[in-house]
Amino acid sequence: MPKDIDREARLQAIAEATIRVARASGANAVTIRAVARELGGSTTLVTNYLPSRTALILNVLDRASARWRSEYENVVDDLSPAERFEALVSWEPEPDDAEPVLRALILEIVANAETEPALRDVLRRESAGYRAALRETAREAGYADPDLASELGYLLLRGSYFANAEDPAYWNAARTREVALSALRALPSVPRARDA
Repeated sequence: MPKDIDREARLQAIAEATIRVARASGANAVTIRAVARELGGSTTLVTNYLPSRTALILNVLDRASARWRSEYENVVDDLSPAERFEALVSWEPEPDDAEPVLRALILEIVANAETEPALRDVLRRESAGYRAALRETAREAGYADPDLASELGYLLLRGSYFANAEDPAYWNAARTREVALSALRALPSVPRARDA
């Protein structure tokens, strides 16, 4: 690889091209060849940095995940533990035209997780990490059963991806947030000392 090429800038350009391909032709159209064509060159424009379709998709989602995490952390700094848990379950990133494409790519990973071991492993690792963060935040928020609260929160968030893909007009961010928070607020919490 030539030394004058900025690896990070190239990976960002590949991610943007991947999103454009997915937006134009669907998540299943994302291939090394299609992304290289979108970049205006040969497949080596991609394979010098990302060796597989799996790596291509993960490059996009890793960048999106870093952006989402940063946005979330900026929002929750001054929130109470209960508000942080609710935000973790129902938080939506700043809307942009890439968001529906990113969700479609997540669904593509789910659809191919059993046939593409690398995707399956990343999906399980990411899922375990997110569930652990939910569990810790649910414990801090004072739920009587933090495991139940975190598992319910996880199912509500992940389920919203599928519901949104089925009917985005009905299952929009406001509706999925309302349903998720209503379900979570119905769970018992541990009485605080002043409430006992």
